[in-house]
Amino acid sequence: MGEEREIALETVGLDAGYGAAAVQRDVNLSIARGEIFVLLGGSGCGKSTVMRTMVGLQPPLRGCVKLFGETFAEAGTEPDETPPLLRRIGVMFQNGALFGSKTLLENCAVPFQTLPARPRAEIDEICMDKLRAVGLAAFAGHYPSQISGGMQKRAAIARALVLDPDILFLDEPSAGLDPVTSAELDDLILEIRDRRRMTVVMVSHELASIFAVADRAAFFDRETHSTLDVGAPAALRDSSPHPAVRAFFGRRSAKRKDDT
Repeated sequence: MGEEREIALETVGLDAGYGAAAVQRDVNLSIARGEIFVLLGGSGCGKSTVMRTMVGLQPPLRGCVKLFGETFAEAGTEPDETPPLLRRIGVMFQNGALFGSKTLLENCAVPFQTLPARPRAEIDEICMDKLRAVGLAAFAGHYPSQISGGMQKRAAIARALVLDPDILFLDEPSAGLDPVTSAELDDLILEIRDRRRMTVVMVSHELASIFAVADRAAFFDRETHSTLDVGAPAALRDSSPHPAVRAFFGRRSAKRKDDT
């Protein structure tokens, strides 16, 4: 038998949405330490909403989110503003969300604002180390407008890594990038996972990236507000019992009959 893997993140009966309206219901996922797990589905299916609930940016409507066996967010309870578990996650928001008035080094230092004061030289050293890890040390003094879109995504990943999290969340990391830059970013994500034994949870609809990096994926359905299937991307493409899942991977309308 194989070695039992530690569960890094678990959602239990999770409803995610806004107000009383759930965009995804009864999400039950177990993501192992060191796994790259992709949340996918068509536009408007709620994959980014589920991720925002996972990282504590919005409360669960029902159920809970657990990190390393501890409850991180739970419906019906007041959120802890600075839970210790929060330091175990890093987030790269969609489009990078860098501050245009700050250099890359200053952007990377932003997460330290929520922590007890540390010497500036120490913070700069940590930030430079992370920029070096994503190949941007030479651009530490540049502003976001002075670098390419792919470099902005790398800088956003560096910022997400400055507190040395155990789980890295990436929201559409390859969106808007050309194929070569996207492939380079895929390589970086794999390198970060392998070097740091880090769990990566990412939202994506880019099929090339999904097949390049994902160990497993969950497919969310917009019509039923449910998780249709979970598995390795190739298995979802080739043998999912759900036409909508196979259609997504085949880049065709779900209304079109499967080829025979």
